[in-house]
Amino acid sequence: SSKLSNDTSKVIPKQGTDNFDAEITYSAADSIVFMGDGTGFLFGNVEVKYKEINLAEASFVRVKMDSTMIYAQSVRDSTGTLVGKPIFKDGESEYTSNEMAYNFRTKRGFVRQAVTQQGEGYIISERTKIVNNEEIHMADGKYTTCDLHDHPHFYLDLSRAKVKPGEYIVSGPANL
Repeated sequence: SSKLSNDTSKVIPKQGTDNFDAEITYSAADSIVFMGDGTGFLFGNVEVKYKEINLAEASFVRVKMDSTMIYAQSVRDSTGTLVGKPIFKDGESEYTSNEMAYNFRTKRGFVRQAVTQQGEGYIISERTKIVNNEEIHMADGKYTTCDLHDHPHFYLDLSRAKVKPGEYIVSGPANL
């Protein structure tokens, strides 16, 4: 339904094989706009929940109801600092990123500048593909135990890697 609001609301999509098959709840601090073509735009501290998936704290979110696609990104404030980095949770997996696109139905996505915690360390990746939320394929990644994610003091530089959260990390050539 088309609706302008800054209160938590619910969308019950039309039934069909390409549409969402469960209720979506959403909220935004600034504004929410749904267009007639099934596209929704949410601005300011956005939170979207669908089944066990939760997307929170994003500055901007675009949802395409007909393709079950969601796009989220952070924005730069007046000082040039990125704010509103999307935090994406699906079950046990959690990713913080600058920008992401995700398909709720296929559970596949693409994330830029992702940070995820694996055990005692963090995996930081410039380009990440989420495959069925069971594996993460990444390029230009880092593995570190340093809390400074933007510029870690020490890390293993991973040219390419494959991660199954909680189980393993497989990497191509890695430099310390």
